[in-house]
Amino acid sequence: MGSTPVANPSPPRRWRFSRRVIPLAFLALAVIALIAIGVAVVWPSDGADSEWITVARADELAVNDPLLVEGDVYLVLLESGEILALSTIDPHLGCKVPFVPEFTFREVTGWFRNPCHGETYDLTGVCISGPCPRGLDRYEVRVRDGDVEVDFALLTEGPPHSTIPQ
Repeated sequence: MGSTPVANPSPPRRWRFSRRVIPLAFLALAVIALIAIGVAVVWPSDGADSEWITVARADELAVNDPLLVEGDVYLVLLESGEILALSTIDPHLGCKVPFVPEFTFREVTGWFRNPCHGETYDLTGVCISGPCPRGLDRYEVRVRDGDVEVDFALLTEGPPHSTIPQ
C-alpha cells in the first residue's frame, strides 16, 4: 500500500512594510515633531515654569557693593534702588568674573574684572573694556516681604558693549 502525500499547510505570511511606507512614516513623524515644537514655543506661558528662589534679604544689600549669592550670581543694589542679578559667567569664553573692589579703572574703584582675558564690567554689568561680545547676562529679580528673589529659569543676555572711548 502506498501512502498518499498530505499537503502541509503553508506557514503564516510575515507582515512586511513596503519600501514606500517606511520613508512616509518617518516623514509623518518629523512633521508631527515640528508641529509639537512649534506649539510649545508659541504657546503662551503662564509663568508656572518660573523658579523664584529667595537668595538674600533686601536689608543685606549695600548700595554699589555687589553680594555674591548662589555661587554664580551677584546681587547689585544701584543708587536708583534697582536691584540687578548678574551672572558671574563671562559671555565671551565662560570664565568666572569676580567683583574686585580694590581695582581702579578710569578713576573709579570697584569693577567686575575677568581674570582670564581682562574684560572690565561696571556695576550694571555693561562691558567697558575688553573683547566681550556683550555685558554680563542677567536674571529677573523681585523683592517680596523684604526677601530678594531671583528667577533662575530664564537668563537674559546682557547689555551691548559700551561705546565709551577707551
